[in-house]
Amino acid sequence: MNKKHRSLGWGWRILSVGLVLCSAACAKSTVSNVAVGQIEEGAQGEVLKREIVIKDKNLAKEIQVLDVKARYQGEFLEGQAVLTNLEASTVPFEYKFEWFDAEGFPIETPVVHWAPDLLYGKETKWVKALCPVPNAKGFKVLIRRPNPVEE
Repeated sequence: MNKKHRSLGWGWRILSVGLVLCSAACAKSTVSNVAVGQIEEGAQGEVLKREIVIKDKNLAKEIQVLDVKARYQGEFLEGQAVLTNLEASTVPFEYKFEWFDAEGFPIETPVVHWAPDLLYGKETKWVKALCPVPNAKGFKVLIRRPNPVEE
C-alpha cells in the first residue's frame, strides 16, 4: 500500500472518531434522536434504554429503523420507533413493545400481543405504544414477519 492510501485511511479513522464523540456530546440532554440501543439521560435525570430487535435477517434488509424516541405521559413511558421500507413493494410485519423497570427487569403487562402492520413501498411510519404500568424506565421494540400462530 502506498503512502497516499495509508494517510487517507488514518484520516477517515480520525474523522469517524471525531463524529462519534461530537454526536455523543450533543445528544446528552434529550431523549429524542438517539441511536438504537444507546443509553441517554432524560429530562428528569432518568436513564432510558431503547432497543430494536428485528427477528428476521431478511426483514432487517427491508425495514430500516430511522429513530427511536421516548417520553413520559404522566408516570407512563411512551415509546416510539420510526421505520422505513427500503423496498418498492409492500412489507407486512408485526411489532410489540416490551417494557423494563429501573433495574432492567421485564415488566409484566396485562396485554402482550403482536400488532400487525404494513409498510407500503418506500413508506416511513411511526409505531408507538404506552406502557400500561407506571414508572417503566426502558423498552425494547420487537419486529418480525407476520406469524399468526404465536403470541
